[in-house]
Amino acid sequence: MTAPRDGGSGPVPLDDIRDWLSSRPGERTVVLATGCFDLLHAGHLTFLEEASRLGDLLVVGVNSDQSVRDLKGPSRPIVGERERAVLVGALRCVDRVFLYDEPTADRQIRFLRPQVFATARASITAYPSEVASAVEVAAHVHAIDRIAPYSTTTLVDTLRANL
Repeated sequence: MTAPRDGGSGPVPLDDIRDWLSSRPGERTVVLATGCFDLLHAGHLTFLEEASRLGDLLVVGVNSDQSVRDLKGPSRPIVGERERAVLVGALRCVDRVFLYDEPTADRQIRFLRPQVFATARASITAYPSEVASAVEVAAHVHAIDRIAPYSTTTLVDTLRANL
């Protein structure tokens, strides 16, 4: 079991996160991970735990409700943005959480300038602009494999089929 980090919480403005990061003493490796995190499940936890092991501080971007609708369709998200951000922020491995409205986190990657950008392996081809933004700020891109059988879309489809 990993030691608790300094304690995340609900969503924080990006400016506050950047100020917080710059106030951290010494050389710290900042890892940035992003996602919808709708219906938080063990696959999400495994992804975030692996991401946290890549550095000292894990910052997580959570897609806003509108960006989830744009990405997943009008019936998503199931859980609202604030609740999703609070749940992600409550995980021991997460240090800070922010919400973002765009379908990709290009602007946030360039703004926060992490040393590592952790992403799902499938996202490398699905969202190449995020990879390009990470490379632009000299971040190492670390692809994390999906943990079968965990998938929010599959879970939602199964629930809807059994209603």
